[in-house]
Amino acid sequence: MSHSYLAKLCSISAFMSLALFSSAVLAAETDAEEEKMDYDQCVLQRIEIADDNTTIGDIKKYCESLSNLAIYRPSKELLFTNEDNKTVASEKGDNAEDAKEGSALLKKRLRMEYRVRDNRFAIIPHKPNYLLPVTFNNSPNQDSLETSGDERQVDNIEAKFQVSFKTPFWEKPFGDNSSLFFAYTGQSYWQAYNKDVSSPFRETNHEPEIFAAWATDWKLGGWQVPYFSLGVSHQSNGRSGLGSRSWNRIYTEFAFEQDRWVLAFKPWWRIPEERKDDPLDPDGDDNPDIDDYMGYFELYSAYQWDQHNFGILLRNNLRSDNKGAFQFDWTFPLDDEGKLRGYVQYFNGYGESLIDYDRRVNRLGVGFVLTDWL
Repeated sequence: MSHSYLAKLCSISAFMSLALFSSAVLAAETDAEEEKMDYDQCVLQRIEIADDNTTIGDIKKYCESLSNLAIYRPSKELLFTNEDNKTVASEKGDNAEDAKEGSALLKKRLRMEYRVRDNRFAIIPHKPNYLLPVTFNNSPNQDSLETSGDERQVDNIEAKFQVSFKTPFWEKPFGDNSSLFFAYTGQSYWQAYNKDVSSPFRETNHEPEIFAAWATDWKLGGWQVPYFSLGVSHQSNGRSGLGSRSWNRIYTEFAFEQDRWVLAFKPWWRIPEERKDDPLDPDGDDNPDIDDYMGYFELYSAYQWDQHNFGILLRNNLRSDNKGAFQFDWTFPLDDEGKLRGYVQYFNGYGESLIDYDRRVNRLGVGFVLTDWL
C-alpha cells in the first residue's frame, strides 16, 4: 500500500472524526437541558468550541450545572452561586475570592473523588497516606517485642507509616447523594534501625471499614456541612495470644467547614464482646478497658494557610481520670507543583497503636505525606 494512499486514508479518517465530534458537540448543546452529561466530557467539549473570551471558570460553571453527579449540582449548594459570591463580597471586601475558595476545601476534595470513581485503576485516599522515616519516642513500650531467649530492647527511634484507601461499591443506596464504601487503613511501626533484633515491625494495625456517606447542603450557624457518614469499623493488630488486640465500633462522622477551617467530629460506640475466662483463649475480649484510654470520640480540626495545612486531633474518655490523646500535624510543599509534601507529626497520649493503647506515648516524627486530609 502506497504512502500517498495511507495519507489520504488518514486524512479522510481525521475529517470524519472531526465531523462526528462536531456533530456530537452540537447534539450535546441541543439536548443540554434535557439530558445530563459526564463532567469531564463536558469540559473537554466546551474547551474545543469555546471562544477566546470564555474563561475556565465559565466552562466549569456550565459543566457543573449539567453534571449528573450530586456533588456538582447547584441545588445542593456544593458550589458557590452568584448570590453566595455577592454575600461573601459584601462581608469580605477585596478578599472575597480568597474566602470563597477557602470555604470549599472539603468540597474540592469531594469533587476530585467523584471524578475518579468510575476509574477502576484509580485508588481513592481515605485517611492520610504518609511515611515518617524517623520518629522519636522518649518512652517506648519494651514489652511490645516478644521475648525470644535474650532481652530485646526497643529503640527510641523507629519508622512509622500509614496506607489508607477507600472505594465505593454501591452508588445511591439511600438516595441520590449517598454511596456505600469499603475502606482500609494500615498503620505500621518499624524498628528499622534496630539491627540487634533484625529490624522487626514492632506493631501493625489493620482497620477495614464499611460506611455510608451522604453529600449535604446543611448549614449550622456559619458552618457548612458538606457530608456526614455512618459506618462500622474493625481494628486489630493481627496477633494471637497475649499480644492480641482488637475491637469493633459503630461510628458516625460529621464534617464542617468555614473559611479555611475544617472540623470533623467522630463519635463511636464500641460493640461489646464477652470477657475471657483465660487470657490465652482465642475467643473473647482482648482489651476490655480500651474505652478508658481511647475514649468515645475523635475531634479533628484543620486549617489551611497558603500551601500549609495545620491539624489538631483530640480524643478523651470524658472521665475524672481524663485519659486521651493529642496530635499535631503540619504538612507543607517541597516542590513547585505541590505533589511532594513534607510532614511533621507530634503525638502525646494514649491509643496511638493498639499494642500501646494503655501506655502514654510521646512521639515526634518527620517525613513525607502523599495524600493529606485537604
